[in-house]
Amino acid sequence: MTTNDRKAKARAAGQAAASGGANVIVVAGIVVVLAMALIIGGVVWASQDTGSSAGGASQLPDGVTKGQPIEPFASAKPAEDAPVVDVYEDFRCPICQVFEQSMGSTINELAKDGTIRLRVHLKTVIDSNTGGDSSAVAGASAVCAADQGVWEKYHTALFALQPAQETSAGFPSSDYTKAAKGAGLSGERLAAWQKCTDQGTYVDYVKSVDDETVKQGITGTPVIEVAGTKLSWGALIDQNTRRADTATLTEVLTSGSVPADLVQKP
Repeated sequence: MTTNDRKAKARAAGQAAASGGANVIVVAGIVVVLAMALIIGGVVWASQDTGSSAGGASQLPDGVTKGQPIEPFASAKPAEDAPVVDVYEDFRCPICQVFEQSMGSTINELAKDGTIRLRVHLKTVIDSNTGGDSSAVAGASAVCAADQGVWEKYHTALFALQPAQETSAGFPSSDYTKAAKGAGLSGERLAAWQKCTDQGTYVDYVKSVDDETVKQGITGTPVIEVAGTKLSWGALIDQNTRRADTATLTEVLTSGSVPADLVQKP
C-alpha cells in the first residue's frame, strides 16, 4: 500500500466516522458524565500499586515476546512506514470504556486496512486498586479471543459488560463466555477459547505487559500514543453533543504526528 493509498483510505474513514452512528457516546446517567469530566481534565485511571496480582500459565501469543503489546490486526500487514499507534487499556477501567465506545471503531478500521499499525498494551490498573485478578483475566481472555480471530468483536462485547462497581470480584466468569458467544464463537472454536480462558493461558503474559509499561512510566489508563507522543483524546469529544471528532482523530493517527494543542500534558 502506498502513502497516497493510505491517505485516501484515511479520508474515507474520517468521512464515514464523522457521519455519526457508531461513534456517538450515549450518556447513561451521572457515571458517564463524571467520566467525561475526568477526560476533559486530562485524568487517566491511575494505578495505586504497581505490583502484580494474578497468576496463570506462561504462554505467549504467537509472535509476541514477554512484556510486549499484542498487534490484533497484524495480518493486515501495514506498510513499513505506517504510523504506529499504541493503546494502553484495562477492561475494567471506566474511562477506557468511554474511550472504546467513542473512538474504538475508528481506530480498528484504520488498523484493519493497514493504514496504521495498532499495538495494544493490556494493563491491570484496577486489579492494583481493588485487589483480585479480574483485569488480568479479562485481558488474557481477549488474547484467547484473538487466537480465534474475533479480537474486535470480543473486545467490544466485553467492554459493554464492564461491571458497574469496581471491586476485587470484577467480571463474573460467565460474562467472559457471554462476550465470547456475542463475538460469534460457537462449537469447537468456543470450546478452544473457553479452555484457553479457564486455564489462564495468557494471564502471566498480561501481567508482564503491565510490568513493562509501568517501567516505561505508563501507570494509568487509557493512554493513546501516536509515534510515541501521547494524544489528549478527550479534547476531541464535544461536551455538548458527546460526539467524538473522529475526522480529526483519523487525520492525527494517519499523519503519525500529534499537533501541539492535542499533546497530552504530563
